[in-house]
Amino acid sequence: MTIYRNFNDVSGDFAACIGFFDGVHRGHQFLLRHLRDEAARRGLKSAVVTFVNHPRKLIQPDYDLLLIDSLERRMEKLAATGLDACFLMEFTQEVRLLTARQFIQDFLYRQCHVRLLIIGYDHRFGRDRSEGFDDYVRYGRECGMEVIQEPVFSDESGLHFSSSEVRRALQAGDVAKAHRILGDM
Repeated sequence: MTIYRNFNDVSGDFAACIGFFDGVHRGHQFLLRHLRDEAARRGLKSAVVTFVNHPRKLIQPDYDLLLIDSLERRMEKLAATGLDACFLMEFTQEVRLLTARQFIQDFLYRQCHVRLLIIGYDHRFGRDRSEGFDDYVRYGRECGMEVIQEPVFSDESGLHFSSSEVRRALQAGDVAKAHRILGDM
């Protein structure tokens, strides 16, 4: 997996999804399999857009966020999924103030060459996270990017697959539940 920190060096066209991917749990793994499949179908490379620092730490500096994985471990887990690339960026005040349109058109499309964007079923981004999936589709269409939404991942267990749920399970001492959510990476 090529890790891009300098987006002037990007070559090729990509299918991508955005997220912090803490823990790279089974829900993330489902999304990343779908991403790789869609990229291959369209002749694109697969990539994730993620952050060095968790956005919540900038937005709520006093919030005590316990991360599941270090940056290095997260990169190892993402690489193990078979992705072609990772666009790794700092979540700064400047990034925080970008609208969804600016992020899609100026950063994803122009700098990272993203031609297909896959949005997680509950994912929102852009200034104040005020825009949603229909907006993302419209902004993508304006610049020539296809935007699709990932279906909800579930299994017969009824577990909610999220990094927050892993953290809650670990804080409660329920290591078995955390392991079921994280899977066998």
